[in-house]
Amino acid sequence: MRPIYVIAIALLIALSMPYAAQATSDIPDQLPDRIVGDIGAAVYTSNLHIGTEGTQSLVLPYAFFDYQRFFARIDEVGIKTFKMGYGYFEVIGKINLDTYKVKSSINGNSINRSDPIPLGLGTFQETPIGGFFVNAYHDFGKSKGALYEFLYFAEIETYKKIVVYPQIGVERQSSQYANYYYGISSGESSLTGYAAYSAPATNNLLAGLMVEIPVVDNWYINIYGKRKWMGGGINNSPVMNRSFQDNIFMALAYRFK
Repeated sequence: MRPIYVIAIALLIALSMPYAAQATSDIPDQLPDRIVGDIGAAVYTSNLHIGTEGTQSLVLPYAFFDYQRFFARIDEVGIKTFKMGYGYFEVIGKINLDTYKVKSSINGNSINRSDPIPLGLGTFQETPIGGFFVNAYHDFGKSKGALYEFLYFAEIETYKKIVVYPQIGVERQSSQYANYYYGISSGESSLTGYAAYSAPATNNLLAGLMVEIPVVDNWYINIYGKRKWMGGGINNSPVMNRSFQDNIFMALAYRFK
């Protein structure tokens, strides 16, 4: 097993250790026998700032719910296994809505990258001080690389039951993952005019904010924006034209209780 996978799994366990004994004994197993959460539709918009590609928008289903051991969390789906701390040890998959198409700003030629297929292990710890996500993925797509996430969400209720969820986190892309999506081979250099480049493993910082607005009865509008500041290994790639990437969505959802 690669050392980075050992570190990731150790981090998953360590996150829950201080609370494990108390949480296991004091918090009951709360697996719902019905859908609990939000289902609706959303407009998803992103700008990866790669080459000449601009803003991309998609209208797709929106889901943030639990059903028995299955869960969906906007861009994640998975299965809860055993109880761990304030959550579960989870088998998880990430749904990536970004389109990795590099269109050259030099001659207009394009390079198409296959969408990643990240599958792995993780946990969501819903603690008294906020929610912690720790996930480790292997990309079963063409990169064959690894992706790691550590995310924190707080919850703040404001005026007229509007709830604000600030988010901070860090993402690590392995050299294989980063190089597939942001590197340029010698052949691709000849095609696009970009200099050849090999991207190393990179850490990316991110911050976001989600606002939940009640509409009527069990209907809600959710608005979310996230900015990811790319690390030097990606920023130094000739295909990047900004040092950050943006994701935004607006959803109308019905809440099942």
